[in-house]
Amino acid sequence: MRAFYLITAFVMATLSLSAQTSNEEIKLTDEEFETASTSKDIHQAMIEGNTFYYTIVESKPNLAVIVGKKRAYAKLKEVILPETFTSENGRTLTIVGIGEDAFKSCYSLKKIDLPKTVRIIGKGAFRTTHVDELDLKEGLLKIGEKAFIRNSLQDIYIPDGVLEIGEEAFFCDRITVFGRGSSGTLYLPKSVTIIGKHAFAMSRNGYGAWFNSKRKVLCLPDYVNLDNCKKMGISRDSVEEYLKGK
Repeated sequence: MRAFYLITAFVMATLSLSAQTSNEEIKLTDEEFETASTSKDIHQAMIEGNTFYYTIVESKPNLAVIVGKKRAYAKLKEVILPETFTSENGRTLTIVGIGEDAFKSCYSLKKIDLPKTVRIIGKGAFRTTHVDELDLKEGLLKIGEKAFIRNSLQDIYIPDGVLEIGEEAFFCDRITVFGRGSSGTLYLPKSVTIIGKHAFAMSRNGYGAWFNSKRKVLCLPDYVNLDNCKKMGISRDSVEEYLKGK
């Protein structure tokens, strides 16, 4: 019996190590992602009880990018994706990206939970939805421009390892009304090397005046400072408070 438990423990440990290694080894270039994201060769699969559409990364046939199809996701309230799924021909595919405009204008969408295998979230992938709950995992490298523009996010946690956040990526989240900014928290890991213009800016009201979020900043890359924060859409007061507490 003791031998059985030892063997079982060894097998489980080996499987766990294998899964971890495979995730670390997933490579996806911008070019590979763009090609897959715009491919016309679209497939469909049942994933977590919902129909999703996807394309295959051309040079890596075991990797998939979730893409959109007109009104295909209109009634979805949650996007909860696993690391892998089974294709229509029985092959196991790993989800590595969310394509451009994949869930654009899905007004019923409230929750997003993406797996640690996702490397890139494309331009406008979740633009103009009602998402107020977002779970991104370590493994993500890039968030495209306007990826989460015009959502209802208040707390924004960018996982360690993310390198780039595109222009207006989170623009208009918790839209400002007559100058009263939102509360909430913002976490930006030290790994981020590029933050696009107005990445975290708020909307402007009917009088055309711009307002920044009053989020409490929990973490910032070292290159973000009082001189450049406004350009990224992060309020000067929030950065000042963060720097005082360091």
